Amino acid sequence: MRSVARGVTTNIKKLIEARPQVPGQTVYLTHVKWVTGKPQLEHYFKRYGNIQSVNMFYDSETGLHRGFASITFENKDSATKAIEQRPHVIDGDRIDVEPYIPMISKNKKKDIML
Repeated sequence: MRSVARGVTTNIKKLIEARPQVPGQTVYLTHVKWVTGKPQLEHYFKRYGNIQSVNMFYDSETGLHRGFASITFENKDSATKAIEQRPHVIDGDRIDVEPYIPMISKNKKKDIML
């Protein structure tokens, strides 16, 4: 059973990595209830603008999402509105929304010159 879950998790990771998260257009969500799915997040956040993708991050052991997600909007203004109009309540709990800030890997630091 665990080998099946690991295979599913590997496929999910590949899907997440295939969808680039764009700084300025992407927001990061925390405190997402485990019963909340992509459809609920997309339905709620589409009021701020068109959505390119919704990514949820899953636990490799249980297959359940880990309580955080990211949403990439088609334009920066939509992401800004979603951040400014906090708090957000979905499925009875408050969801925190923050701007997505990419982390720079040690290997890529050499490529960035200030």
